[in-house]
Amino acid sequence: MPTNPNQLVELKVAGRYRMLPVWATKLSFEVRPGLKFDTRAWKLWKPCLLLLEEIVKKEKLKVSWVRIHSHFGLKGDIPHAMGWWDHEQKAMFLCHFDKETLLHEVGHALTSGYHGDPWAKATARLYKKYLNGKAYSASMIQLAHYLSGRRVYKALFNERPPKAPEILSIWKGLKP
Repeated sequence: MPTNPNQLVELKVAGRYRMLPVWATKLSFEVRPGLKFDTRAWKLWKPCLLLLEEIVKKEKLKVSWVRIHSHFGLKGDIPHAMGWWDHEQKAMFLCHFDKETLLHEVGHALTSGYHGDPWAKATARLYKKYLNGKAYSASMIQLAHYLSGRRVYKALFNERPPKAPEILSIWKGLKP
């Protein structure tokens, strides 16, 4: 195995050969890049996946594998959800490489509900623990996009949340 953690190596992942950086092979979960994954996106995914590794340990979370995507030069909306959690497979699908999306999905992994109160409480706790300043504030406003999130926001801040802006793809117009 090469010593440079960012060097790409070819490995068989989920039955297909993929190029992964050495650092991604050392995570406690398997990383599965999508079919048309652009390897230049690894630098964008690295902070998010390393945070997930930290969360897996701290929260005692079982994650079997994570599917990630790249959509450089996207002109419209992404053709699928930004992320989701599969309870049965203990698998996460991530399209957005931001911490907010990651923590939103970890909230699902830690609870049995969908966007209900247990999920909103767990997600708010994760935001507070793993985000700071403007990132924390923006995430809490986005949490209020959901009814359960509005209840949690009101309980935490003793005020009605501001209207959450529409979530836009972070890939839109992004160049490698």
